[in-house]
Amino acid sequence: MARSDDILLTAEELRLRRRKRRIWLVVVLLFVLAIVATFFGARPASNAIKAWQARRHAERAFTYIDNAQWNEAQKEAIAGYQLQPGEPQALRAVARFLSRVHQPEALDFWKQLQNRQSLTREDRRDEVTIALAGNDLSVAELALKDLLTRKDSPASAADWLLAAQVARQKNETNEARKLAQKVLDDSRADERTQFQAVLLTLAIATPENTDAASIDAAWARLKGLAEGKTNVALAALVVLAQHALSRPGWAGSIPSNSLVPSASKEKDDTHHGGQAQVVPPNDLVRALENHPLAKTPHKLLALDLQMHADPTQREALISRAIADWKDADAASLVALATWLDGKGEYQRQLDTIPLERALQSRDLFLQHLDALGALDRWSEIKQLLESEHFPLDQVVQRMYIARCNARLGEKTASENNWKRALEAAGGDSGKLMTLAEYAERNGANGIAEVTYATATNESPKLRAAWQGRLRLAQSSGGTKKIHAVLAGMLAIWLLFPGGTGSVPSGKEDTTERVPPNNSPGGTGSVPSIHRPDATHHGGQAQGVPPSEELNGIEHLAEKLVQQNPTSLPHRTLLALARLEQHRPAAAIDVYSNIKVAPNTLSPSALVVHAAVLEANGHHEDAMTEAQIPPDKLLPEERDLIQGVTNGE
Repeated sequence: MARSDDILLTAEELRLRRRKRRIWLVVVLLFVLAIVATFFGARPASNAIKAWQARRHAERAFTYIDNAQWNEAQKEAIAGYQLQPGEPQALRAVARFLSRVHQPEALDFWKQLQNRQSLTREDRRDEVTIALAGNDLSVAELALKDLLTRKDSPASAADWLLAAQVARQKNETNEARKLAQKVLDDSRADERTQFQAVLLTLAIATPENTDAASIDAAWARLKGLAEGKTNVALAALVVLAQHALSRPGWAGSIPSNSLVPSASKEKDDTHHGGQAQVVPPNDLVRALENHPLAKTPHKLLALDLQMHADPTQREALISRAIADWKDADAASLVALATWLDGKGEYQRQLDTIPLERALQSRDLFLQHLDALGALDRWSEIKQLLESEHFPLDQVVQRMYIARCNARLGEKTASENNWKRALEAAGGDSGKLMTLAEYAERNGANGIAEVTYATATNESPKLRAAWQGRLRLAQSSGGTKKIHAVLAGMLAIWLLFPGGTGSVPSGKEDTTERVPPNNSPGGTGSVPSIHRPDATHHGGQAQGVPPSEELNGIEHLAEKLVQQNPTSLPHRTLLALARLEQHRPAAAIDVYSNIKVAPNTLSPSALVVHAAVLEANGHHEDAMTEAQIPPDKLLPEERDLIQGVTNGE
């Protein structure tokens, strides 16, 4: 309406008109404000909702972790992390899950969580545990220091147990023993913590650092724990039973093997004071059979004890086991099949658990395949796998078929199936490790090397993959290859000593029988820097690598030893580099204060140590260690050990 028409309106009509205009202005203004608020507030609101949902998934993951329901825990932890990667509870759920399933990737998530909020005491315990499993002492010590010095609550027995484990890994045996005893003396220590402290005490016991009374007390504590009706009591019974099976009449100490000759080398390895009382086998049998939580594997262990006490009862006991469990559930049948395989009764396993029954369970099917393989019935295995009677993960199926092809002389088909297995593994580091380790065990070093390299590309800080590359490099005898692998390891663990950077996959892990990752501080294969044409005589070598390369290898090995003092492979590599440089005295210094359990050193480690001993004039000790079957050695190692044997 035109303004000139306003004079025709009454005062009331003018008032109503102005009110209507104001209402429209307010509506338009509110609408504009709503648009602006939505634009700027939608993301925070969405993030808040996602964070709330992520916390819900994390809480469910914690419940599943506490109940050891690992598949469900993995799904919930991944779901929470994918919703809101920066949510502290989501990070905590992933880190805790990875820690409890012994995956070193957990360390990176603990670090991310620490950057956002303080870690709880339980968080720190998990961090120390997984750092120890990955042999990352620097991270373990930092986390342990926080555990022991926290002001919110005093350190508990579980914390002191972790301190004992760290001391043991640092080769501080006396300190580890004292800390373990502190745990055992703590009245607040729960049953499981006491059990772990007892095992640690027995594991580090030697005549040099432990008296007879403490050994007997540890065994007595273990026997006391075994008298209960809990899971810990059952675990203690298993330890006592395995002890009785492996070392009957043993005094209770675990002897050690010093790598540096000394006067104490002549002493008797057995414990020189106090005889640990051994639980009578019949008592162990009754306890295992009558324990309320005992399952089929425990009852089969009881049969092993009876068989050990009276070998003439072997046939009767095997027949009894078959009769008792041939119609049992799948889990019991798996235990029975594993037990029969351990006795070499492969045909009886196949007769007891026919194919129709084996197809009802993945584990039973794999046991069936294992038995056929032990009987060299590879064509049957190949037929079963190719007919897909039981759906297996593609990686597992292809690598099994590749092995069948190799055993049947089908070289091209074997190579193709190894490649197909690698393709099926994709970027899944768990499946890659399964494939690489299986290929390595079965002599397919080419595919193993490629697969390990792929695993290190996907997870650059995956120690087990780097150790695999190192083993293959040493078996090839290529010095430059060993140097390259060590350089890669050094760059990662000196520049970035903590954890790994892998993000968990959203896919469920369907890989069968993933072997546990071995700690790189173990006594496995040791890198050899010998070339195939090198021979050794009293520490002198022909065809040795250039001095610059040896210096580089020595420098790398020194840094690796500094980073990981308990790693025998790294120390052996350092000793070998110095031996090649004609520095026998410096080579033997590498072995100072190193003790390892007997019969655990690899042939390569023994070869190098024997050569170092011989070069320093310890001929008798060198001869003792030189008793290694030739088929266990590489050609260049046979040359070296021959020189030691001849005293050259």
